[in-house]
Amino acid sequence: MNRFNRHPTKEYSEFKKTVQAYADADHEPGEDVNRALADALSDDLREGFCRYWGVKEESDGRACIRRVITGETECTCSDTRSWVDREKETIGDSDDPPHSAPHEDHAELWLSEDGDPVLYSMHVSSLEVSSVSKTAAGEGSQLWNGWFDVLEFAQRWGLELGVTPWSHYHTFSRVNVVFYSPEWARERSK
Repeated sequence: MNRFNRHPTKEYSEFKKTVQAYADADHEPGEDVNRALADALSDDLREGFCRYWGVKEESDGRACIRRVITGETECTCSDTRSWVDREKETIGDSDDPPHSAPHEDHAELWLSEDGDPVLYSMHVSSLEVSSVSKTAAGEGSQLWNGWFDVLEFAQRWGLELGVTPWSHYHTFSRVNVVFYSPEWARERSK
């Protein structure tokens, strides 16, 4: 008997013992049980993400949230954006649709069955307390709760926001924050 299964199979019990033995052993940095399980589950979680959101594949180009906001077929953001502009994007202080969301980490752009950019996801480790440079935030306001930036960003650009408690990038240390247009969500639900 265990917490979730009153009558586990032999295979289940053996797997649990194997995982527990691995967890109890000493390992090199980066090879702990959470990392091993995350690696083993990543493909399955990625497929589940695609099924849940109804997306076909990740864009082969750069992950650009501007494409979700504007519907553009290609990233038109310049590689020569100044570092000040990139820092301002970090806190959502941009007049034009930005290339990335505030606090983005391990971003992905997902395409619909038709190949249109419809979903931007990022795998963040912690947004509770975030810091940015003095250039972007100004004096005295460098630390704050990054979740507020993410919510304000979604509202400002007319996007819906979803958060899943797991991440196919690293399921035990990250959450997956997803941005998409309300129009796409309505069309998808028909």
